[in-house]
Amino acid sequence: MTDRPEMKRLLGLAAAEADHAEVFHEMDEAASLSMRNGRATEMSATIQSGYALRMIRDDRIGTAYTKNLLDPAEMVDNALASMKGSVEAGFDFPGPADFSQEPAEDAGISGMGYSDMHARASRVLEHLHGKVEGQVDVAAGWGVTETGIMNSAGLEVSSRRPAMYIFTSLLFPNTETAVRSLFHSRVPGDFPKEDLDGLVSLYRAGLPVVDVPTGRMKVMFAPDTMYTLLWRLSAAVSGMAFHNRISPLLEKRGAKVLSESFTLYGDPTDPVEVNRRFFDDEGVPTGRHTVFEKGVFRNLVLNLDYAEKLGEEPTGTGYRGGMWGGETVSMQPSPSLRSSRIAPGGVSFEEMVAGMERGVIVLGVLGAHSGNILNGDFSVGLNPGYYVEDGEIRGRVRDGMVAGNVYRVLNRISAVEDTLHDTPAGGRYPAILLEDVSVAGR
Repeated sequence: MTDRPEMKRLLGLAAAEADHAEVFHEMDEAASLSMRNGRATEMSATIQSGYALRMIRDDRIGTAYTKNLLDPAEMVDNALASMKGSVEAGFDFPGPADFSQEPAEDAGISGMGYSDMHARASRVLEHLHGKVEGQVDVAAGWGVTETGIMNSAGLEVSSRRPAMYIFTSLLFPNTETAVRSLFHSRVPGDFPKEDLDGLVSLYRAGLPVVDVPTGRMKVMFAPDTMYTLLWRLSAAVSGMAFHNRISPLLEKRGAKVLSESFTLYGDPTDPVEVNRRFFDDEGVPTGRHTVFEKGVFRNLVLNLDYAEKLGEEPTGTGYRGGMWGGETVSMQPSPSLRSSRIAPGGVSFEEMVAGMERGVIVLGVLGAHSGNILNGDFSVGLNPGYYVEDGEIRGRVRDGMVAGNVYRVLNRISAVEDTLHDTPAGGRYPAILLEDVSVAGR
């Protein structure tokens, strides 16, 4: 992808008008198919492409983006015009680096057609036939993302990342509430049958509808809901929060702030990572970046801009885009921990449940944005949540909420699951069992 003459032409025009210049290009190609109870309900195919330009002159940055690079000179003029906003930029773009080599092939991902996706989704439905009382939704799809960066410091890198997925939802009768599971892979494959059987067992345990008592009790956050807690931590460890002096973790680097059972890191170079890549959206090399290690706050998450403002080195965590999606090229790089992991523990999910005298399993949430995110507060509805008593799941909670502060609850971890799971949010996490969390019933 690096041999793109239109990028080189744009970079040449921009470099002639600035002290430093960078051209970013990304193209996404994707196709998907959705099925409900064996019938295809939706098919889609998309191709999106765009270019972003950053120019630095006299320590001021100008930006512009376009979906179609029809007039490079106009794009340079637009970036120059945006410098009138006087946004400071004391950083320089990175030069060439010795990046690891990525696999270039996609093992047939981009060749998957609708018949192939339909067949893989149908095999899921065939395996589940007769095992589920409610509706079954299955979505299958694939995507290929290509990213290229060139800058005036001599950097010229590209990445091609193919992936396919199958997302299975088992809906409880007469509701849109469901238990869900994701299969994600860099090569074409089928949803593992053992994972489907585990999903069915979890579904059946939630068929009875029960009330949960109000009080403080054990609460288990399932992997798919872990983003509720990590959203709060990510906001606090961002270089932006430290530069603005609004993080609750100011002056606490090197201190133990969470349970020693908790380790959080990101590693886009992990061989099992589906979205594997060796540079961030600013061309900075990526690698394992530990934020919390056994409860100790180790490192900030920085991009080029905030690394310079804080007098530190960039951490390979400068990315365009956000958790709510949007056009990547229209957004500026910001500190973001990608390919995040919570280190696994040594207890199985079944053992964790058996150790709950009374508690709730959070399998889905409503209102993850509620509460003071930067301060670590959360208050979420259960959608669904399971009530556990004497080590057994009694059923699905009729109406319920859990609330707390992430720094308090993650200081009282009872157990961490021994397995990491792919999640729709993009990370791989275990379930975590917490002590003494506030639960409100109907």
